[in-house]
Amino acid sequence: MKKIDKSRLIAIQGDKILVLEKVGSKKKYSLAGGIKKKKETTINSLVREIYEEIGVDLSIEDLTYFLSKKDSRNKNQQEISKHYYITEKAIEKIQNLEPHKFKNVLWIFWYDTLEYLDKEDRTAVTLYFDQYK
Repeated sequence: MKKIDKSRLIAIQGDKILVLEKVGSKKKYSLAGGIKKKKETTINSLVREIYEEIGVDLSIEDLTYFLSKKDSRNKNQQEISKHYYITEKAIEKIQNLEPHKFKNVLWIFWYDTLEYLDKEDRTAVTLYFDQYK
């Protein structure tokens, strides 16, 4: 079984989170992040992906590990793990550097994002705000 590790950023400013609106006719949001390369750690891959997707230069010290979720029910015989990190660092000068994937990068009240996030991202965001806010 092939293993894939993905890292996701839950960037928080008050009661808002940073989401990327996916390209497509149906509204869908994603948390910033991506797939870990072979010799990277999950946190290093997140720092790289954030820079590649939205041009924000975060350091490892700006991130706090929050949660990992594993999904081995994938129909492609893949075990996918998502690793979530939190930052409350003020993020400015955000750019959409992947317009082929995303329409926009937005700060949205966290509760208003839930119906547009995938199941794992929705669970992580809800868990964070239920526990810490």
